[in-house]
Amino acid sequence: MPDNNDNFYRHLGVYGICVADKCILVIRKILGPYTGKYDLPGGRLEKMEFLEQGVIREFREETGYTIRKLKNIGVCDFSVRWTLQDNTVENLHHIAILYETDIDLEETTNSIELFKGQDSNGVIWISFDEVTSANSSPLVLQAIEWIRTGTIPLMRGAFDYTI
Repeated sequence: MPDNNDNFYRHLGVYGICVADKCILVIRKILGPYTGKYDLPGGRLEKMEFLEQGVIREFREETGYTIRKLKNIGVCDFSVRWTLQDNTVENLHHIAILYETDIDLEETTNSIELFKGQDSNGVIWISFDEVTSANSSPLVLQAIEWIRTGTIPLMRGAFDYTI
C-alpha cells in the first residue's frame, strides 16, 4: 500500500462470480478506477443490509439477473491507484467479499436499473481466455484464478491506473 495517505479510501464490497460454459458474467464498468474494464457485478452494502442481501441486490441492479443460489467463497484485497477526473490521484484499499452465484440462464433478464451512481453499462458473458489485466478489473482476475485453482490467492496485489 502506498505510504501517501492523502486521498486514501477503503472500499468494502460484495461481488458475485457467475460461470456457465467456460464463460464468466461481467459488467462493463463506467465509473471509478475500473472504467472501461470488465468487472464483477457487486458493490457497497446499503444501511442495515446483510452481505447476502447486498450481493443479491447489486447483482440484480447491474445485470438484470436474479441470483437463485449463492455461496461465500472468501475475501480478497488489493490496493489501487487511479486518477480522478480533476487529475488528483486516489489511493484505494479495495476489500472484496466474493460469492459463487447461480442464476437461471433461461430467465428473461430485466434491463439494468438506471439511477444516479449506476456504474454498469451492461452485462456480457466472456470466455475465461478473453480475460486479461488490460481489459478486466482485479476482481475479475481474482475470479478467474479462483475458477482455475479453486482458491483465492492470499498475496495482495497492487494496481496502478494513474495517467
